[in-house]
Order: sequence, then structure tokens, then C-alpha cells
Amino acid sequence: MADSITRSQWMAVEITLAPDMVDAVCNFCHEQGAAGLVQDSIDRDTERVTAYFPAHVLDRVSDRLRKYVAGLCEVFPDLPSPLVRVDPVEHENWALKWRKHFKTQHVGRNLVVTPPWLDPEEPGKPVIVIDPAEAFGTGTHETTQGCLILLEEAVEHLKRVGSDCSMLDVGCGSGILAIAGAKLGVRELLAVDSDPVAVDAARRNADLNGVGTELDLRRVSVQDLDGAYDIVTANLDPLTLTQNREQLMSLFTRFLIVSGVPADQWESLSKLFQTQDVFMKKEIIRSEWGCGLFARKTEQV
Repeated sequence: MADSITRSQWMAVEITLAPDMVDAVCNFCHEQGAAGLVQDSIDRDTERVTAYFPAHVLDRVSDRLRKYVAGLCEVFPDLPSPLVRVDPVEHENWALKWRKHFKTQHVGRNLVVTPPWLDPEEPGKPVIVIDPAEAFGTGTHETTQGCLILLEEAVEHLKRVGSDCSMLDVGCGSGILAIAGAKLGVRELLAVDSDPVAVDAARRNADLNGVGTELDLRRVSVQDLDGAYDIVTANLDPLTLTQNREQLMSLFTRFLIVSGVPADQWESLSKLFQTQDVFMKKEIIRSEWGCGLFARKTEQV
């Protein structure tokens, strides 16, 4: 097995589980850097999720997946425990098979997200190139798309009132939100992640987009951040958002974009970010996920 893993650049993580666990596991795999997901039904009570990961992140993902599955078993004590199987995937077969699943996507009013092997002709529109091999957010998930839509609206609002703006992306993953900010005209950009693999992926994607010198990319946790930014984006999980609520609120001066929240938790979590000084300017609920644009009261116009 060790020899085959060395030769393969991709791993298929197959999770057999109860239907009630599928949404949670799919989101977890997206957030951990799955370059693709395949979901199919085995029978009435059993689903199978196959997530494809670059081999170099396997140890990190496997450890986190085991812990996540253990947590799910506590949340769903009456359901059977998920079964996890890992197999190598030959790189040549993977590359040919999976490329056809990645298409150019139009997000919001003008944003275009594309893999590097496609060259969409979109004159006048910001085109964001994201290599799925780098994973950590390719623009296909509802949480990422919601952030992109709200980021575009926030930047356009600031442009209308004649403001240059600064932006902080917390948990940057592939760097897609920070790259979008650069393409939209944000002048000062900081993108951070506690995972060094994510920071490296974001740096490579920034270079692909020709904005590598415009982004300040750092490996740092949200609790170690300071300063003030016009826009802060936080596409994180509900627990991380809740634990870092005060810190996130202290970092933004005009707009805060929050995402990564299952729809059934969105109402209660969104209330945490609404205060006498902050209101929810817009919310997006897509599929099973909630996303919100929060603003200081000074931005009510």
C-alpha cells in the first residue's frame, strides 16, 4: 500500500454513512481541500461519499476526518458509525476523469471563476483562475459562492461612495476570496490561514492570477490578528465563528461577510453578529447553507 501511495498523486477517501450525515461530511471534505466529491446511494438507508484529495494532504485530512466522524457519532448516537476507506488513484486517470467536472462559473453580477485549463472570453469581467489541484475552495460550493456575491456587492458599495478599501480574508483556503478582492479593485489585502498547506495553495493561485505581489499571505490564527479593515470575510465553520466572534467584530470597520453555516443554524448564529452598531445588510441561503453581509450602521445608505 505504501508504494502505491508514493506513486499516486491523488487519494480517494470513500465514506459509507447514513443519509442524515451526508451534508455535514460533504461540507467537511470541501473545507479540508477535496478537489471533487461524488455522492451516490447504496440503498435506502446508506449513502456513499467519495472525496478526492491530493496525496500530500492525506495524513492531515485523515486525522481530522477521524475526529470529525467521532464527533458526528456523538451528535447522531442512534445512527451507524460511518465507514472510511482510502485508496490511491492513478494521477493520469484522475486528471483526465476529473477535469470534465470543472466548468467555468459565473458568480454574482460579473465574477467569473475558471480552472486554468479553460480560457473563457469574458471581456470586462474579473476572471478568477483557481487550480482544483490546490483545493481548499474552488468556487463550486454554495458557501464560497455566497461570499463572492456579497464581496462583490460590498466592494461596489464602497466604490460608489468614493472609498478605496482594505480587506482581510480569515481562513483563506485556496485564496479565492482575496483574489476576487484584488480583481474587484481592493487596494490593501491580507489573507490568512492557520494551515501552511492552504497558505501555499493560496500563494500559487495568486500567482496564477497575476496578483501575487498584491496579496499579503500569512500563516496565522484569527486570535493573533489586529488592525482594522473595511471588509472582513470569514468562510468558516459555526464553532470557529462562534468562538472568534468578538475578534472578528473588532477587525472590520464597514462590512463583515460570514459563511460556512448550515441553514438550520444560520438564524441563531447570524444573531450573534447583530448589535446596536451592526446590522445584517443581506443574507443568502442556498441549498443547505447560510451566508450574510453584516454592516456598520454608518453603511445603511
